[in-house]
Amino acid sequence: MSHIIGFLTIDRKGRTTIPQEMRKQLGITPGVQLRVEQTDIGAFELVPAVSIPQDQLSYHSAEGRPRLKQAEADIRSGRVTRTTGPDEAQSLLDSLKAR
Repeated sequence: MSHIIGFLTIDRKGRTTIPQEMRKQLGITPGVQLRVEQTDIGAFELVPAVSIPQDQLSYHSAEGRPRLKQAEADIRSGRVTRTTGPDEAQSLLDSLKAR
C-alpha cells in the first residue's frame, strides 16, 4: 500500500522543485536522472535512471552481458595478462590478432 510523502507544485512553465527533505528520503542527489513510469494500474512512479552512453550499449545488450560476466569472472580468478606500458600492451594486442 502506498503512502504520501509530500506534494509538488508545477509552475506555469511545467517545472517543479523536489523539496530537500523529500530528495533525502528518496535518495535523489544532484545529477540523478529520473525516469517516469506508468504502472499497470495507471499510477506514475519516478524511478532513478542511468543513461548509458551510445558507445557502451553493446556491453548492456543481451549478447554483451554474458561476455562482460565472463570477463569479470576471468579477472576474479586471475585468468588475465597484465602489461606495463603502452608498448607492451600493443605487443600483446598484436600477438592476439595473429592467432
